[in-house]
Amino acid sequence: YGSTQAASGYGSTQAASGECSTQAASGECSVSMIAGQGGSVKSGPNGAFALTWNDGKRPRITVGYVGENNIKPDTWYHVDRSGNLAEGQA
Repeated sequence: YGSTQAASGYGSTQAASGECSTQAASGECSVSMIAGQGGSVKSGPNGAFALTWNDGKRPRITVGYVGENNIKPDTWYHVDRSGNLAEGQA
């Protein structure tokens, strides 16, 4: 619960399974995944990240790709109750 991770190398990867975890991956093409709900994540240029949420029936995964759909590098994101990415920490 509440784990914190950081990685900074090119193509770095990381994953966390605790609720309310945070991850910061600042390397280019980095990938982060938070399997616990209520997490926050940020990634470097051309990176990708995934956050989980629950729609009331089952777990869901929302994916963000830095540089697409207005996703900015080195900016915190979380998932709202509808599964949409929102800026800021949860």
